[in-house]
Amino acid sequence: MNAIALSIAPAVEIEAGYALFPASACQVRFWQEQKASPQASALNIAFRLQLSGPLKAASIEQVLGELVARHEILRTGFVVTGAGLRQQVWSRAPFRLDVVDLTGLEEKAGIAEAERVGGQQARTPFELSSPSFFRAVWLPKSVTQGELQLTFHSLVMDGWSFAILVRELVEGLAAVHAGLDPEFPEVDLHHGDYALWKEEFHASGALDQARAHWRQELQDFSRFDVPGDRPRPQERRFQGVIRSILLPSALSDRLIAAAKAQGVTPFSVAVAGLAMALQPAAGQTRVAIGTQMSVRDQQELEGVVGPLINTVILRLDVPENSSIAAVTAQCGAKLSDAIEHLHLPFEEMIEMAGAVSDMDRPPLCSVNFALQQSFVGLGDEVRRQDFAATTSPSFNAGALYDLSFFMVRRPEGWRISCEGDTDLYDVETIDGYLAKWREMLETVEIEAKLPLAPAPGKETLTVAGGVGLSGFMSQAELEAKARNIVRFNEDAPGTPIIVLNNTAVLYELAQQVGNRPIIDIPMIPEGEPREFPQRAFQDVAADAVRLIRLARPKGPYILMGLCVLGAMCLEVAHQLRREGETVELVIFNDSWCPGYREVMPWYDKQLRKLQVRADNIPRDFRKAMRGETSMVAFLNQYRIVRTLGIAKLALKLGLIKGSASEHLIAENRWYIEYLLEQQTRYRPALYDGEVQIFRSAQVLNGRLFARDLGWGSVVTGKLVVTDVPGLHDQIFRPAGTAVIGKQLRVRLEGGVGADRVEAGVGEQDAPAAVLSHAKA
Repeated sequence: MNAIALSIAPAVEIEAGYALFPASACQVRFWQEQKASPQASALNIAFRLQLSGPLKAASIEQVLGELVARHEILRTGFVVTGAGLRQQVWSRAPFRLDVVDLTGLEEKAGIAEAERVGGQQARTPFELSSPSFFRAVWLPKSVTQGELQLTFHSLVMDGWSFAILVRELVEGLAAVHAGLDPEFPEVDLHHGDYALWKEEFHASGALDQARAHWRQELQDFSRFDVPGDRPRPQERRFQGVIRSILLPSALSDRLIAAAKAQGVTPFSVAVAGLAMALQPAAGQTRVAIGTQMSVRDQQELEGVVGPLINTVILRLDVPENSSIAAVTAQCGAKLSDAIEHLHLPFEEMIEMAGAVSDMDRPPLCSVNFALQQSFVGLGDEVRRQDFAATTSPSFNAGALYDLSFFMVRRPEGWRISCEGDTDLYDVETIDGYLAKWREMLETVEIEAKLPLAPAPGKETLTVAGGVGLSGFMSQAELEAKARNIVRFNEDAPGTPIIVLNNTAVLYELAQQVGNRPIIDIPMIPEGEPREFPQRAFQDVAADAVRLIRLARPKGPYILMGLCVLGAMCLEVAHQLRREGETVELVIFNDSWCPGYREVMPWYDKQLRKLQVRADNIPRDFRKAMRGETSMVAFLNQYRIVRTLGIAKLALKLGLIKGSASEHLIAENRWYIEYLLEQQTRYRPALYDGEVQIFRSAQVLNGRLFARDLGWGSVVTGKLVVTDVPGLHDQIFRPAGTAVIGKQLRVRLEGGVGADRVEAGVGEQDAPAAVLSHAKA
């Protein structure tokens, strides 16, 4: 950590009327760097939004003022106390929107004026004594078009947070225009609360494994510097220029396909190409590149506005004649390790590396890389009613790194850019590094030709079933699965219902939904049960998206799944919507919300498990004795029975009987349990679309068994719960599909009673429950 003395603030600075919270580790570093260079603006983050709609400056100012009141970090200053740097949250902070009118200017002059104002805003530093670190300028071009320039300090903002603010801004403008007060959901957690928790977390010993990992990773650390055209000046001026290249769409598509074929993400491909581009100039075979990662790995943190990021180091061995496939695989392994040990503060890594405090160069990393799928998180446009917001490339606030490379996904393809320190590099040199990076990326091939290279000092990781480190299927396995896609009512009109399913048991449902296609997407791997590596649930869902795209390349989509595959449908919906597709409806069949059980107190978990077992065992035994299911299916519910092969042995000896269909289900159960294990680490993001839940009669009632299966805290759109006769594995039998089909027919056709279809449960009808949310 940079050693800068923190002077004690006089007592007069500590007043009543606001809250004090600890500063996070990255905030302390940013504060110290700003104090060391008070006239520098490199820590500013300057965003540009192109707004359209019936726009009024007063409405924009009103909504932005409400966002300042709503999110504490936007009315936060910083103060040094005897306990160190603290976040100073004011109970209220005045907000004023500056306006620069462009309506009377010709287009070219208007663009030039917007560039001038934006550059000035980006390069104007914030005073550390400021009560807030946010300002805004509105530049109207007409009554329906304009540019909103929003400037923040890194002390209070990150990219994810900006996406939250953009969505709320557009929703607020739509509400104000309609004469309504914006109805935002309650903010459950502010950045100050997060900082308090993080302080306790760091002191708890929970990071001991992460410390051991990074201590090993940073052993014998040496800086990776790319020589400049001039010597490094004695004092940093943070002078920078951004240069960019738009990759052709064909190359952009090939990079994505190559990443999936090799089992990694585009991030690893991009970093591998960059490392190979820079290595010859640096003359070092060990390349070290810094990158920033979000630490929002818990659902509760997804709505927090503030800097929830950490910097990590990727050290790659790039010997002469390395192939990009080998370096990509190595980067995938390094990235996986970094994600696993993400929470160790970068400030501790600096100390582990033995770096000497030096304010004249970036701490630890001279080269940085960032990949951004979308500036606003939901695609390149946020729209609510008549209002829309799209992002434009940001203004240059100054060079934080010698060379900072980034890759942004735009509708027309990937844009690769480099912000270079012009005190060190000529513009032509920066352009040369960009061109070399592109040249490396053009050598990427679709099919990986080399095995995954292990990280130095580690054993080779076995990858099963064509699945790589990030969890993507190989292209060959994907195409094999696609041949097993089953279609029902193929010639019927309307949006198909796409079902993620383990077996094709949808014939009855196809009869009940009437004149609408159903597509059954196979998710169970072919062959005998086998071991798979740990995979992110999102990556398994990405495989499902690829299969769905093969069956139906363009939307709209209706998604449906049973049990864990229902939960996967929601993640699939998120991914499809991020790609610009429309999802009309997501249908859960007995699918509990991931995290509902996991976040329960320990005693509630045990009580719930006892209640479930007390209900399941006698009921399932009676089913087996009545012949409604086989004794094989009953016994195979228990892991020890499957592990020891007791049911198979008893079946072989003729002691029990089984049916072919139940044998298939039993054979498939191993993969469902694998998915359930991966799901335990997944927390779904808020979803504002339409959702239908079909809840089987098997589900218990009571305090520990939510009527909405736990989805009420996630689904902010219309959520309808319908009871279905039959047990969990029987809801697609005739009695269950009659209820499911009736509800779907009415809801998808938008008829009267779509929210109130009654569902027969035993001898008594139970009306569907409608849960409509005003949350965004």
